[in-house]
Amino acid sequence: MDELSVKLEKENNDYFRKWIIEEWKHHNTVDSLYQLRIIKPEELTFEENEEYYKIMYHDQEVGFMGIKNKEKEIYLYRFLIDERYRNQGIGTIALNQLIDMAKQQDKDMTLDVSGENIAKDLYERLGFKTHWTRMVLKINDNLYEN
Repeated sequence: MDELSVKLEKENNDYFRKWIIEEWKHHNTVDSLYQLRIIKPEELTFEENEEYYKIMYHDQEVGFMGIKNKEKEIYLYRFLIDERYRNQGIGTIALNQLIDMAKQQDKDMTLDVSGENIAKDLYERLGFKTHWTRMVLKINDNLYEN
């Protein structure tokens, strides 16, 4: 895949409300511990340091990335590729572009991987290492509610 065919485009956070809901639904299907209370898009709030990027493939929006741009790190907060475009290398290229952004800002990159998230292999291939492991004993179904 030609690297020029995938690019990140910064967009206003409000633009991503529906994408974020889709990402939450995806997490609910891949990890039974990560059951989130799905809220209406208009109920979403954003933190001051959140930034969102469209993932464009041949000028078509195929996913998005959300980061929290902190003082010493860029935290990959949200990352979703439309399932029709997965396993084509698009996510790898987009994540490499985000890594380049972190390098330009001289910041570490961090992220969390829940359960059996298939993206874990991608993260490890690009050099991410496990720093700590969070374990959960699910007792309360409301544990992850916002």
